[in-house]
Amino acid sequence: MTRLLRVDDATLAAFAVRSGSGRDARAALGAELDAGADVLLLGDLTGPGPDRTAAAGALLAITQRVVVVPIIAARQHPINLGRNIATLSNLHGRRIGLAGTSASVLALISRLFESWPLDAIIGDTEAGAYVDDSRIVRISDPGFPSIGGPLTVPVDVTDKPVTVLLGSGGAIPGVDVVLAVDEVPVWGAVPVLGDDGDADAVGARAAFGLGASEAIAVGTPAFAGSGRFDQV
Repeated sequence: MTRLLRVDDATLAAFAVRSGSGRDARAALGAELDAGADVLLLGDLTGPGPDRTAAAGALLAITQRVVVVPIIAARQHPINLGRNIATLSNLHGRRIGLAGTSASVLALISRLFESWPLDAIIGDTEAGAYVDDSRIVRISDPGFPSIGGPLTVPVDVTDKPVTVLLGSGGAIPGVDVVLAVDEVPVWGAVPVLGDDGDADAVGARAAFGLGASEAIAVGTPAFAGSGRFDQV
């Protein structure tokens, strides 16, 4: 059974203070986080909040197995969020997702993850072919006509970062999990159970019991024709 805990912003700030106390303190905090949960949902449920993707990166750097899912803030741009989450996913064994209260924003970011497929990279130095640019696309989303990408980070489209909708109702394409967040225990309110520090690390999709990602994006080649100057 997946152990899911929420870390509020005040506790994230306390983690930052502990991490600043030296290498031993960071190692101890990382071991504590790995042992305490399988998935950590990062942030408060209300208020503007800090950039929790930065906190996610810091926690991923000191842990080995726990999956982190930052709650995104409304003021963060979808392109920046997609690029940051994709980069952290590539660097840390797919141990990250993202959560929010807007299904349409989460679905857009999920589509942006498909704008540069990882398997489009050819890497044939002798032929001088780095990537199949015909597969790098701008994403079509009628709700966000000015945001089309592509991201500047390639993503494995079969193992995209998990998108978690905080609320109720049915999932839509691009939303992987719907979570009643008020039912998620808060870090510090429950004891640490066991010590899974030696357990094998798994990606975010496995931690949530999900299979491979399904492609949902509709896009047009990013480098063909005149392009769209009104899109990000």
